[in-house]
Amino acid sequence: SRALFFPRLGQLSARSLQTFAPAQSGHHIEHWWGPEKAAGREVVGYGSTGDEAYQDRLDYWYPAIRFRKEDNVSGALRLKEKGDWKTLSAEDKKLRTFLPFRQTLAEFEAPSGYWKVMVAAGALVISLATYAVLLNNYVYSAIPPTFQDEYKEAQVQRQLVLEKEYFLGPAKYYDYENNQWKK
Repeated sequence: SRALFFPRLGQLSARSLQTFAPAQSGHHIEHWWGPEKAAGREVVGYGSTGDEAYQDRLDYWYPAIRFRKEDNVSGALRLKEKGDWKTLSAEDKKLRTFLPFRQTLAEFEAPSGYWKVMVAAGALVISLATYAVLLNNYVYSAIPPTFQDEYKEAQVQRQLVLEKEYFLGPAKYYDYENNQWKK
């Protein structure tokens, strides 16, 4: 495992790479309540994954556990629910609706500001590409003539003439009697 070779890698990445405070909408991992955080919460369903986990999701509204632990307010409200619902006040009905969840749908769908990160990343890519083009056009000199095909062919011909008696290099593959490359 990587933890054997780099024991502090997890600590390093978690602490030093975070550059801004997380946004307060439900689109981030800190709002996922897995089985290790589910202690003391009522399991009310299957959930999106089948685990006892609380997760705010727009595509699946029904978490497997309630967000809040049982307390005096929610316990009293559950007792009232068992009776006649006509006796519940509008405030009780509203509280009963929002108590199992961390936030309302309007709070969940509130903009997180993540678009700013995407715009900044796009601007960075565009600026780096522009910088590279400017360097190639105005800073770096033109490509030397040694990269042209004609120069390379002339260099091979020069080696064939000067290294005729050598048994290595291009002379090994050239037939001097027929003036063509060996097959």
